[in-house]
Amino acid sequence: MESAIRSLMVGMGGISNAMFRHLQTTAWYSTAAVVDVREEALARAQEQLGLPDEALFTNLEDGLAYGRANVALINTPSEMHYLQTRAALEAGLHPLVAKPVTNNYEEAESLVDLAESRGLRLCVGQQMRYNRHYTALRDYVAAGQLGQVEMMNFLSAKPRHKALNLKGMDQPTLYEMSCHHFDSILSIFPNHRPEWLMIDGFRPSWSVYDGPCSINGLLRFSDGLHILYHGGFSSQSDLYEVRLEGTKGALRCRGLHMSNDAMHYDVAERGGSFQELTIDAHIPLQSPWPIFFEHWRRYLVHGKLADGAQPPFSGRNNLKVFAMLSAGIDSITHGHPVQVAGNPRYAGAFA
Repeated sequence: MESAIRSLMVGMGGISNAMFRHLQTTAWYSTAAVVDVREEALARAQEQLGLPDEALFTNLEDGLAYGRANVALINTPSEMHYLQTRAALEAGLHPLVAKPVTNNYEEAESLVDLAESRGLRLCVGQQMRYNRHYTALRDYVAAGQLGQVEMMNFLSAKPRHKALNLKGMDQPTLYEMSCHHFDSILSIFPNHRPEWLMIDGFRPSWSVYDGPCSINGLLRFSDGLHILYHGGFSSQSDLYEVRLEGTKGALRCRGLHMSNDAMHYDVAERGGSFQELTIDAHIPLQSPWPIFFEHWRRYLVHGKLADGAQPPFSGRNNLKVFAMLSAGIDSITHGHPVQVAGNPRYAGAFA
């Protein structure tokens, strides 16, 4: 593992290709084999990666039996993640799974327990927290520029009027968008715990999705942090704004969407007007994937990051995000606030 990470890539869609564009530039990574049910996807992978015929598989069992990999990159529809990740763990591989790790909290926790019992590193591909503007916001808050932050507006919506594989999903926004939002909020406020949330899910009349593709929420964190949240795929135009208010003033971060780091920042002292301010000049403008993969490699090799902690995307730490998703589903279903930290169901996420 110290000299080379050799992966079994499961699912050759857009996420795998995005990952590979960055992984192929490193000296420590190689693709040992590929699994995909589509023959045309295997043909493209073979041409792109230069793999022999014997390294191409249409089912996971054969790919795992091939025995040349030490990690599994699982980028398939989320309803397949649980069985595929369990199979990879039982075969002795370290899985890196696309978000969300499963569609069920208890299944996610059982995968974390299985990985830990076997000394394997289960990770979830949540890279968005390493975007430049989230790092800038985290640094600005940590430096005390806003004082004690007590209010946050997090608004993010996209005009995605072609639902594609999300059309029939029960919770398209929570599983495909809010998971990144919640993780990014936790990155800005690493010492705050989500206490409870209330989520309303709905479908605008023009929506092409079956499930609640737009959601509004109220989230309460520890230390007096209250969050007004909106996320969705059926807006009529792009919307992205993160606004923080503290005892010293307010900060706005506005842009096209969270994946585009061309942000505009404005700051206002208490009672004053907003003035443009650059707070990200000290941070290189780059994709979040290289940062994610360097942390991932260190975790695979050493079992911890440079500061001695597990990465936020480890299976255990990612349970915090999944607990919020699960509580959000319960809130939409039952129409009332749901406790997160302190809820016995999610004790494993906050131990």
